[in-house]
Amino acid sequence: MAILVTGGSGYVGLNVVEALARAGREVVTFDRILPPPVAAAELSALPGRIHAVDGDLMDAGALDRAFHAAPIEAVIHTAAVTSGPAREASEPQRVFQVNVLGTIGLLEAARRASVRRVVVTSSGAAYGESLYRPGLMQEDATPVLPTTLYATTKYAAERTARRLAELWQMEVACTRLGTLIGPWERDGSSHAQGVRDNFGPHSQLARIAVAGGEAVLPADECTRDWVYSPDVGRALVMLADAPALPHFVYNLSAGIDWSGDIAAWCEVLAARFPGFRHRIARAGETPNVHYTDRARSLMAVQRFEADHGFVATRDRAAIHCAFADWVERVGRAWHAG
Repeated sequence: MAILVTGGSGYVGLNVVEALARAGREVVTFDRILPPPVAAAELSALPGRIHAVDGDLMDAGALDRAFHAAPIEAVIHTAAVTSGPAREASEPQRVFQVNVLGTIGLLEAARRASVRRVVVTSSGAAYGESLYRPGLMQEDATPVLPTTLYATTKYAAERTARRLAELWQMEVACTRLGTLIGPWERDGSSHAQGVRDNFGPHSQLARIAVAGGEAVLPADECTRDWVYSPDVGRALVMLADAPALPHFVYNLSAGIDWSGDIAAWCEVLAARFPGFRHRIARAGETPNVHYTDRARSLMAVQRFEADHGFVATRDRAAIHCAFADWVERVGRAWHAG
C-alpha cells in the first residue's frame, strides 16, 4: 500500500517523500511539475518506490489518476500556494482556489477512492496577529486571527476539512507547521511555476555560500519558530501511520528559542565554504539577505509529543551540521536548478 503526497515536488512534499522513500515505502507524488532532476536522482537512490503523477489540484480527473497509480492507504496533503503580498494582490482567486477548494477536491477524491486517513498541512501563520503577542500558541486556546490571504485560506481549509471529516466519517488531522529550515527549499520567484513566494534566510545564505559570495545581513535578527524540514517529513508520516488521532489539530515545530541562529549558521557555512563571507549591512546599505516576516512567538508542541511521541530536533548544532552536509552534497545543483 502506498502513501499519496500532494505537492510532492514542493518544499514540504519533498521532505515527506524522502522520509517515506528512506523507510522503503511506496509513494505516489502528485504535483503540477515533476520532481526536479537533482531531487529525482537523490530520491531514486533510496530503497522506496516512487510513482510521480503530474496534474493540477483543481483537476478532479488528474487527482483520480493519482489515486489509481497504486493502492493508496493514506494521503499527506502538502500542496498549497504559499503566497506573499504581491501574489495575493495579483492572484487572490488562485490562492483561494488551491488552498481551500483544492483541499475540498482532494478530500472528495480520497472519499471516492475509499481512503479514510488524510493528513492536511496547515500553517502556524493561521494564528495571525496572535503570533506577535507574548505567550505560547496553543492549538485550542490561542485566538486564531489570520490577516493575510494565505493565513486566512489555511485556516479556512482546516475548518472545512474538519467539517467534511465529520460528515463523511473520514480520519483527518491538520498540522500547523512552524517555519521550515533545511533541505529542498527553493526560491519560488525564480521558477516559472513556483507557488512558494517565501525563501527563508537559512536557504538564502546557503545559496550565497555555494556561489562563494558575500552575505549582507540586516542589522536586527528576526527569529521564527523554526523546525528542521526532515523532522517535518518524519512527523507527517507518523500521523499518516498513527493507530489513532486523538486530536484534530497539532502544532508541528521545535518549540525552542532560536536567538542567534542566523549568525551561528553563517559561521558553519564559512567553515564549509571558504569563499563565503558575511557581515552586517552598513548604515544606508541594502542587505542581500532578508527576513520574510516579523519575529514570532513560539508554538506549544506538547500535544504532538504526548499523542504520538514526536519530538523535533532541538540541537541547533546538529541541525546546522546535517543541513550543511546536504548543502555540500546537493546545494550547488539544487540552487542552480
